[in-house]
Amino acid sequence: MSLKDTLKAEAKEEQKKLKEMSFRDKIWYIWEYYKIHMLIGAIVLFLLYAVGVIFYQKTFTTQLNAMIINDTGTVSDYEELENRFKNRMGYGKKDLVEFDNSVYLSFDGETSEMGYASLAKVTAVVASRDLDLMICDQDSIDHYASNGGYMDLEEALPEDLWELVKDDVYYTADEDGSMHPFAIDLKNSHFTEWTNCGLNPAYLGLISNSKRTETAIEFLRCLYGLE
Repeated sequence: MSLKDTLKAEAKEEQKKLKEMSFRDKIWYIWEYYKIHMLIGAIVLFLLYAVGVIFYQKTFTTQLNAMIINDTGTVSDYEELENRFKNRMGYGKKDLVEFDNSVYLSFDGETSEMGYASLAKVTAVVASRDLDLMICDQDSIDHYASNGGYMDLEEALPEDLWELVKDDVYYTADEDGSMHPFAIDLKNSHFTEWTNCGLNPAYLGLISNSKRTETAIEFLRCLYGLE
């Protein structure tokens, strides 16, 4: 008998057994004799799904990644800001503009477990060169500026943009103790209007090792309504 005929005969035998069983016995029988097969099938399906998700995610491109630190607002919403910037840049559905406002940091020496997790998150995303800008409070600006985290805005910004924001620039010390314009107070931008962010004041700093500095500068232009 060929393998094909053998498999057919075994299948018929299994069908006959199941037909003669009660519903409860069928459930027990299938689980008892086929649980390994079912487990293997479930694992294979999960792996196929995971691979599919990975390949699908690779079709997306992160165009801007911003972190909003210590946003205590209860009605903060970044959708309008995201849409305005995407429209300005002509981005499509697979162009990602991300605003992460889930990070809360404290530098008063009493860091909670959430604070340590947030510090680790910031460190990881900066180390991977996947963070373009921070919008945060003064303490956060001071902390990361002293660790070489930000670009000198007078050097980084185009002349016209620098002239627009220079009166709102915040100077703080770098790792050597030298004072530089590392952040902008966004009080004269549309940031709060478009987001209802709870930061007051809100400072923006450009991350020094970003791979998308030019896009971050375009985002700053968008905040000030510049063409």
